[in-house]
Amino acid sequence: MSNLKHTQSYRKGHPDPQKFREEYELLNGEWKFVFDQDDTGLLKHYEREFPKEHLKINAPYPYQCEKSGINLPEKQCNVIWYEREFHLNADDKKHVIVFHGVDYKTAVFVNGQYALTHEGGYDMFRVDVTPYAIAGENKITLRIEDTMAIDQPRGKQRWRKDSFTCFYTETSGIVRDVYMEHLNKLHIEDFTLRADYATKTLTVDAVAPRGTELCVAIAAIDGKPVKTQCFSVKEEKGRYAVKLDEVIGWSCENAYLYNVELTLKKDGETADRILSYCGFITIESKGKRFYLNGKDTYLKLVLNQGYWVDTITTPTEEEMIGDIELTLACGFNGARMHEHTPSPLNFYYMDLYGLYAWQECASANAYSYAAYKRYRAEFPRMIHDHYSHPCILAYVLFNESWGINEIGESEEEQQLTADMYREIKEIAGGRFVISNDGWEHTVSDIVTFHNYIDNYEGLKTFLDKSLEKVYAGENAECVENYKKFFAGQYRYEGQPVVFSEFAGIAFEKDSESGWGYGKSVRTESDFIKRYGDMLRFIKEHEEIRGFCMTQLTDVYQEKNGLVTMDRREKVSADALKKLHDQFE
Repeated sequence: MSNLKHTQSYRKGHPDPQKFREEYELLNGEWKFVFDQDDTGLLKHYEREFPKEHLKINAPYPYQCEKSGINLPEKQCNVIWYEREFHLNADDKKHVIVFHGVDYKTAVFVNGQYALTHEGGYDMFRVDVTPYAIAGENKITLRIEDTMAIDQPRGKQRWRKDSFTCFYTETSGIVRDVYMEHLNKLHIEDFTLRADYATKTLTVDAVAPRGTELCVAIAAIDGKPVKTQCFSVKEEKGRYAVKLDEVIGWSCENAYLYNVELTLKKDGETADRILSYCGFITIESKGKRFYLNGKDTYLKLVLNQGYWVDTITTPTEEEMIGDIELTLACGFNGARMHEHTPSPLNFYYMDLYGLYAWQECASANAYSYAAYKRYRAEFPRMIHDHYSHPCILAYVLFNESWGINEIGESEEEQQLTADMYREIKEIAGGRFVISNDGWEHTVSDIVTFHNYIDNYEGLKTFLDKSLEKVYAGENAECVENYKKFFAGQYRYEGQPVVFSEFAGIAFEKDSESGWGYGKSVRTESDFIKRYGDMLRFIKEHEEIRGFCMTQLTDVYQEKNGLVTMDRREKVSADALKKLHDQFE
């Protein structure tokens, strides 16, 4: 960490280096908290008078984890309430509270007055408290519903009383950072950045008031100015392009970032100023291969489920950094952020270290009309929230047909994924979009497959024949007697192929307390031998241009990580790196 140079937008304690403003107040820390087991809080008007008998919770950690101060992982309650006070000075500012994640459906009250309702546990939302607030002391109250509904996008959260197979302790309530921004009435409402290496162009999509001036300043990481360009804001939603003479590309080999400053002016006076950053990258596929900034690139990913012992899915800054450093030390160049949306700060460190990411949308586990509406509403928001991070190479919309369980035969579910692919592709900024990772693909930029056969001979015997059929334009099983590569009449169209889940090897000593895929191994050398054989199969297939190994860490009962859940080493990072270095 000591050799890394932070962007100018990074401030210790600020949750989002992509969007730093000077006037902010962190609202993490102590909140009042109650379980509303009988769902009577609205009848009793908790939004006006919070119960005197209440608990205290350390936000943004869910009540199910130790760091929250409550630590009741087995308690299931459909409705919970939060409250805290905040102070405002007498001014003409606009005061907006930013929630990076509240699981799942949140009604917000300010000083007892209803402000808004947000549904979705994996995307951000903002609350303008100005119309309801006064100079002096104020209070914000949250009523949060989080049920076991299986048609709710829930990622890896269980929907039964106990954890089972690969589903774990649920998380409820505030699970990501909360902070307040104090804005001038004229300000930038929203923006995204996309820096393209091939055209040397930074594109800014911004929502800003008409009649103002938006200035975009780009500087090298050492602060040396590169270019400043100002634009007249003629439409509320505008696109502004800044073309540079030369740029340094961002990649795993050289994670070069540029500082970006957005300034909004009115009649020459500064109304808003945001510090951000960008990395110039162009992603494309040609001839079944991946090219990043024109360089043929092999993707060496590891499955990252984003769970920790004391914080569940809400890591500390140090925990984020630790996992990224571990991933790179093992010789991976990327991570599949599996069934969860990391915080902006986590993606920032992936940008800073140079670690590629596949961002996944959290799946539901059953299809319904409610699920359909949630996918269409929530998935684009999950993607928009983190659009500006250069580390994100691909978006995964669904995983292993979860929440679209009948897609193999259902034309309705096939059409949903095809429609969503096209919708996301329009806003993806050149990134890859994967309709259904693992099997039963419809329209997809990458054909991925999962298989947990635990030896070279088994993989070769089964998958050689299947892959040959796929390349010939036929459908075939990727898991014997279970799942096929494609859904319905969809077939291979020359996309790059990635073996996006395999291995999952557990040690015998862990077999009594959990599970892994295939036979467990006794020693580290046994692990390296078995994993090496699986990589040998992949290496023999030139058409396979990437893999994702299961997995970085143990997660509760799933004991197939390279380290334990509390990050104790099981397999030498150096030994793993030697295996991975053969792929280029």
